[in-house]
Amino acid sequence: MRKVSQFAFPALLPFTAALAFSVVSCGPSAYMLDVEMRQPSATGVDIVGKTVSVAYVDNGVGTDSLFAAGMSSAFAAEIEKTYFGGDSLITLYCIEQQPGIDYSDKKSMTDLLVDTGSDVLFLFDAPVFGEGEIDKTSEGVPEHRTAAGKIPFSVQLNVYDSMDKRDTVLRFTGSSVAEVSADVGDTVSDDGTLFILKSGLGAVAERVGTASGEKFAPGWKQEQIIFFLFGSQAWYDTYFYVNQYEWQKALDSWMSMLDTENYEKKACIEYNIAAACYILGRYDLASEWLELSGTHFDLSPYTGYLKEKIEKKAGQ
Repeated sequence: MRKVSQFAFPALLPFTAALAFSVVSCGPSAYMLDVEMRQPSATGVDIVGKTVSVAYVDNGVGTDSLFAAGMSSAFAAEIEKTYFGGDSLITLYCIEQQPGIDYSDKKSMTDLLVDTGSDVLFLFDAPVFGEGEIDKTSEGVPEHRTAAGKIPFSVQLNVYDSMDKRDTVLRFTGSSVAEVSADVGDTVSDDGTLFILKSGLGAVAERVGTASGEKFAPGWKQEQIIFFLFGSQAWYDTYFYVNQYEWQKALDSWMSMLDTENYEKKACIEYNIAAACYILGRYDLASEWLELSGTHFDLSPYTGYLKEKIEKKAGQ
């Protein structure tokens, strides 16, 4: 396995939100946060917060390898653009094809995953090209005719996520027909012409890789998250931090208020921490804080509403 480039994956991306604020009384008040929450991609693959590698199989055929390399590189670039601002940080591997090895097999994928040290591996099998149609009747001087061809091809992408509870290799396949042209000598054989045409499939490979990467882009869904507020300056400060999406400052402020002997306030603080952890994608911590909140004061039905959201996200 040959490493081509390096990658690190961020856990979080920004979201948009709008706040609706209720009237404050001596008891707790609730305000609603409209949040654009990230959803898994249409493929069902969720790579947020995970390390990722991309690889392709080199079957030893030059034109096939060029296509696979270009496709995989474009795929990695699309993932980089979608998830971390276009920084060139993905690790790209080239794997020499070994006889008898099924690269869509779980054991094969697991072994490769261990070698990469990542959580998720995207692996492109070597492309399969069908018999191409060649047309060399275009105008031109005999020594430099333009050949045009239609070349059918198919690709397969195998994905294994070591953190996915399904614990299986997901396979995605696609096929198309590439239309390409090139200048060739009048005496070049059909096999030679086909080789030249296949060597010019770089732009097609790039388009295939980009389109494949787009399918793994996350979806977005608006959710309403409730937070609690009491009438004091410290609580107003947390409201400001939430409004500005400054979650670490909000969490620090709530943590500093946990020594209160008012169990209703304590439960509201712990609930707020759980809600913030949920928005940040820290579902285990969110569950722990929500459970702790319930031991101090009953905030039903709010806790039930948040618990359902956390469990749904954690189970994806």
